[in-house]
Amino acid sequence: MNTDGKGKTTGDVAGDGIEITIAGGRSGSAPAGDFTAVFGSAFDVAGALAAAFDHHRAGRLAEAEAIYKRILDCQPDHADALHLLGMITYRRGGLDAAVDLIGRAIAADDAVANFHTNLGNVLAAKGLKQDAIAAYLRALALDPGSAIAHNNLGNAHLALGRLDEAEENYRAAIAQEPDYWPAHCNLGNALLRKQQHQAAAESYRQALRIKPDSAEALGNLGELRHLDGALGEAEELLQSAIAIDPGLVAAHSNLGALWMDLGRYDDACERLEHVQSLDPDYLPARTNLGLLALLRGEYATAWPFYAARQSVREHAGALWQEPLPRDLKGKHVLILKDQGLGDEIFFLRFAPVLKARGARITYCAGAKIVAILKRLPFLDEVVTSEAGLEAPDYKLSAGDLPLALGMASAGDLPPVYSLPMEDGREAAMTRRLGELGPPPYIALTWRAGTPHEPGSIFKEAPAAVLARTLAAVSGTVVALQRNPEPGEIAAVTAALGRPVHDLTDLNDDLEDMLAALSLIDEYVTVSNTNVHLRCGVGRPSRVLVPNPPEWRWMAAGDQSPWFPGSPVYRQGVDGSWDGALARLARDLGGKG
Repeated sequence: MNTDGKGKTTGDVAGDGIEITIAGGRSGSAPAGDFTAVFGSAFDVAGALAAAFDHHRAGRLAEAEAIYKRILDCQPDHADALHLLGMITYRRGGLDAAVDLIGRAIAADDAVANFHTNLGNVLAAKGLKQDAIAAYLRALALDPGSAIAHNNLGNAHLALGRLDEAEENYRAAIAQEPDYWPAHCNLGNALLRKQQHQAAAESYRQALRIKPDSAEALGNLGELRHLDGALGEAEELLQSAIAIDPGLVAAHSNLGALWMDLGRYDDACERLEHVQSLDPDYLPARTNLGLLALLRGEYATAWPFYAARQSVREHAGALWQEPLPRDLKGKHVLILKDQGLGDEIFFLRFAPVLKARGARITYCAGAKIVAILKRLPFLDEVVTSEAGLEAPDYKLSAGDLPLALGMASAGDLPPVYSLPMEDGREAAMTRRLGELGPPPYIALTWRAGTPHEPGSIFKEAPAAVLARTLAAVSGTVVALQRNPEPGEIAAVTAALGRPVHDLTDLNDDLEDMLAALSLIDEYVTVSNTNVHLRCGVGRPSRVLVPNPPEWRWMAAGDQSPWFPGSPVYRQGVDGSWDGALARLARDLGGKG
């Protein structure tokens, strides 16, 4: 399951679930190399099939293929030969031909469960998950006790995000065969996606108790431990997976992502480039290379790799992902939102460049921000759905605007644009703030994102420690934290030693939040949507950047070129905030 964030691949499917059997049994077996017995003048089909099957199981696919074809010359509808030749074709990447061959086998004998299971495998490889599910269900109707069919049905549901169904299928496979290790490993994948980390880890460990040398289980457990912050253990597990299977690209890619988080950027780059040499089309590694280049400010290198990110993979074939022409006069450009609200605001800074080239721009926005964006003069139309729109000349994701416009260095960054406020909002917010106390107003946000979720960029600074740091700074303090935990604002108030006023409701109305951010004197925060809104009203933020840093805050430095004027306070690689918060206190004290 590929993700954004660090572009990690969490929970690779374990085992290929391929069943290679002869439906009619092994009667008439001949020695694998006895071609006289196999190709005698009478042509013993049963003996030939047995010999081909022995070759097939031993990996001598060319020899097996030749015999299957000889059988089909004599008996064109021989179900076993069609099915097994289809499986060889599948192994070689001929998915359409494999579907045809296995389909002909099923037409010859519809009652063989593993024909349907393997047809499902090929359909799944073609991306036809619903068709694969139908094939697996037919296999299970014929053989309800097939652990492989239950497992593979779970894989298809998991690929479609149907986590409950996938979990049910994996548990059914385990009930049929308790020692079927791929089902334990894949159950871990489903549980991880459901944020049940402890249960997922136990499933991976059960797979390893059954098969200690399972590279997939080791790699998946390693990625889980990475998500849980146990970086040393994660590295050891990933290295063990690679030692067992040097070609396991997911483990190499995840190790590269881990080294990125440890600040070992050269090692990470080398490892991710190795993944490219193993599998140039492995998209998580391409994403990781893009994120690494963005962290380093290597923009010309970064954007083509960033185009592989998870958020656009399903639609990448329909999106423009290359430089646009310089002259766009009379051309209609449709820009689609990409990821969160902050990303929408962030990447739209490139839209005025399109407008300057003569484009007519339609932007497909998130519903929560559409009213604000409709006031932007460089957007000709703002909608919330593509439905009913005329076909554009160019359709691209907002996150691909830097690629489309050829951003090669920080010097190519367009200026931050202004977000106009709705009439009356600023005056109303001035009155609300005034009721809380006198200026200066200091706002706090200490957490953003979802912890331990694949694809989520989670950011958190220690709220109580932050409050104690600000105790000596004069001003009226307000909390802008989205969804604070019960009692959290009271705890921050106690640490600060004076009231922290609750303005967290502003997160539900971006118009009010925009007005508040225009009036706040100091905003101390982790990166979140409000930082982008505050840029839009021309105000800087003081941004607390956890380690590892999100790419838009760069690998190092006291500011990011993306947020001019906003000081950055970085958590140490050792996890300490002491230096960052001491500098924050000095900077704020100097202003007082």
